[in-house]
Amino acid sequence: MAYDYGSESLGIRNPFKAEGLLRAARGLVVTLLGIYPLLQVVSLVQQDKTLAWISAAIGFVLLAGGLRALGGGIFQMLRFFVGRSVPTSLAPNYSKSERETAKLEKPHYKSIDLEEMLMGRKNKTFVEPVGFISRLVHTLVPKLIFLPYPLRNLAQRFSGALIATIIALVAYALTAFVCLTGLAGDTGDILLPFFSAVLVIYLILSWRGASTVYRQAERSIETQGNLKLAKIMAFAILAPVIMGLIINFLLQQPDIAELVAELRQSELHSFAIAPQLLLVLLFAAISGAFIFLLLKQRTAQVKAQTKVSEYRANWQENIHPRELFVNIDNIVMANRRYKEIPNRVYRELNPNLNEQSESKGNFSGEIMIETQPAYAPLEHTALFKQLRVFSTIAGQVLLLIGPFILFYLLFEARSILELVHQFQAIARPSDAATQSFVISLFNESQFILSLLFSWLICHSFGRLLENYSHTFWAELNFNSLLVYLKCEGTYTESKLTTGKGIYDSTASENYVMRSSLTPWIISSRIMSSTFADSGAKNVEHPRHILEMEDNPQEMQAILDDIQSFMSNRETIASIKNAQDLSNTEQIYQINQQSRAMPVTSDQATLSSPQQDADASAAQAIEQPKS
Repeated sequence: MAYDYGSESLGIRNPFKAEGLLRAARGLVVTLLGIYPLLQVVSLVQQDKTLAWISAAIGFVLLAGGLRALGGGIFQMLRFFVGRSVPTSLAPNYSKSERETAKLEKPHYKSIDLEEMLMGRKNKTFVEPVGFISRLVHTLVPKLIFLPYPLRNLAQRFSGALIATIIALVAYALTAFVCLTGLAGDTGDILLPFFSAVLVIYLILSWRGASTVYRQAERSIETQGNLKLAKIMAFAILAPVIMGLIINFLLQQPDIAELVAELRQSELHSFAIAPQLLLVLLFAAISGAFIFLLLKQRTAQVKAQTKVSEYRANWQENIHPRELFVNIDNIVMANRRYKEIPNRVYRELNPNLNEQSESKGNFSGEIMIETQPAYAPLEHTALFKQLRVFSTIAGQVLLLIGPFILFYLLFEARSILELVHQFQAIARPSDAATQSFVISLFNESQFILSLLFSWLICHSFGRLLENYSHTFWAELNFNSLLVYLKCEGTYTESKLTTGKGIYDSTASENYVMRSSLTPWIISSRIMSSTFADSGAKNVEHPRHILEMEDNPQEMQAILDDIQSFMSNRETIASIKNAQDLSNTEQIYQINQQSRAMPVTSDQATLSSPQQDADASAAQAIEQPKS
């Protein structure tokens, strides 16, 4: 949609300034972290090239991530360009002034959907949830069904990830019970650490998938059903069994069995899953608290009304049916434009006149118009605003922990390289020295693996809070008037002549269209919602109707305008030109003078009809006297 500039602003301000500032601050810190390893590369090249390459790689990763966050934050803080054509129309727009713009729009409804909503007093935006998880969430939060699609989808996504986490933890508890009690045999102490690592990876992938917010989510409701539950339970049941079979197969190999026996006798540190599980549960609780409270504050403002104002009557008027539709379109609704912006026409003016004969026929026509939506932000509570800011801050802090962990891994890499160099310096290492080196290297790798998992967990929940809080920042609400007119009836044509008299006079002959009109007018003051974004398509996403309120005063004002037009119409032609009025007066004076002249014997045969009538009356009076 093109940027259509107008001197009058629509009053839509950039909603992402605070969010962009926090994101830019995080990007600046990460950028500074990335610069430090790059500055150390020159000195490290002379000491250890491997460490120099590792430092350069970590520096480039941190610098790229920091610049991306910094640029994205600054981009969100830039000017919010809003033209006169925003937001998107509810249905395909047939307004002649918006032909090019209408081609670029992708409305959510069709005109027939809007007609059904007005006629049936219903809202087709509130679709029924599909799937077990979706129904469960909407049952626990009944008013969730009245929220826009993106908010409903993020609630379902979070609930699905939470249910997946609970089922995975139950499966892990069962597996741990089997392994620790000896029911799994000799492979129990080996199976549990592997399954712990798989569990952490699964939880990271689950929450990372839940953190994604798709733009197509604003067009429909996602399905969270039995299939997802089946996948989760299948993983919980099959993963331990498959891993047990693989480990049993590997232990049957003599070399692997001997190596495992030696490792069991050494001082190896097993993979610690407790810190990762605590992180997942802690961040899930924090994220869930933010999301639940934000949704609760948002649902508190839901009215979910589907009320309209309706008028039905029968009019007998001297008017051509087409004139009624033209007046409603060009005068009545045009006078209700918002800031002189053209109305949205969803049913084009096209009356159907069926002429049955030369003087009578029937007609039908309809028109659907929406006034330019006026920006009407919701009056959020102070708690909602604070929660939205705090959730954004929490997301940025969690996203900032990852770069610090990656920065710390630079020092761990130095320790591992020193350990490797010390072992390589031994000319003929003994078995004890080799075993000590392997144990130290294994323990260090376990620690690095725990750090990487912690990083991914923080990144997943940080991204989840960032995207979810962005959805609450992005909601924009508009208020507009939606009017639907349907009119049917019949018309007859008659001739009206006025002004004729006995003497010469000015007359008016008119063909009058006598119409029997049966109008059906439905109007509603609607509140619609869309979700903005930063960039060229900031307010050009689909718009959904959330509330429909009746407007009896506006309906009466529309009726007054229509009836005023019909009552002030002139059926008889009149003289409105001063020159024509002067000419008519002159003709009248000439006629007066002609009638005042005496009648001679030669003109007796040309006497006026009035004189003939007077003579006849006189003769009738004289006859009785004789």
